[in-house]
Amino acid sequence: MVKLTEGTGYLSSKACNQIANGFKVFDTVGVYHFFHGRGTAEAQYFLAWVKKMGLDKSTVLAIDVEASDLPYSTTSQVNVFLRYLISHGYKNVITHGSGSWFNAGRINRSQLVDKAIWVAAYGVSQPGVNDANAWQYTDNWHGVDCSYDFDGKLSGKVTKVTPKKASYWAACTK
Repeated sequence: MVKLTEGTGYLSSKACNQIANGFKVFDTVGVYHFFHGRGTAEAQYFLAWVKKMGLDKSTVLAIDVEASDLPYSTTSQVNVFLRYLISHGYKNVITHGSGSWFNAGRINRSQLVDKAIWVAAYGVSQPGVNDANAWQYTDNWHGVDCSYDFDGKLSGKVTKVTPKKASYWAACTK
């Protein structure tokens, strides 16, 4: 999983190389957006970059919900974001957040339009949220984040760069 965007104005400077390397090593890649609560605007920004990178509609797209500026109950705006992606044909979506956020109802899984979740919980022996699809158990395993993908949701189907490779590589050189 590669961080692609944040808010409505940040594009990760590492994303192009990380995406290219993901395809080389794993033949697949997923990308995520660090969310600040502006559902439609952030989904539009994220999806524009997903397309500029040439990622197809089978790509796993994650929304990372953990910013300190989010309201206590953030599920409705997460759903706005997810609905936007799904309505544009990107159905392989997952919501990432802290186990404590899911357990406290800050992210209410039962109300999510897509129930797939990727739980962050460090220093414990399990994610602490029932039926999590994936569990990020550390943010520092030899310098990188590490997760268990329990049911294949994070890896999804093998994604391929669309035939518009030129636009993908052009986006990476800008």
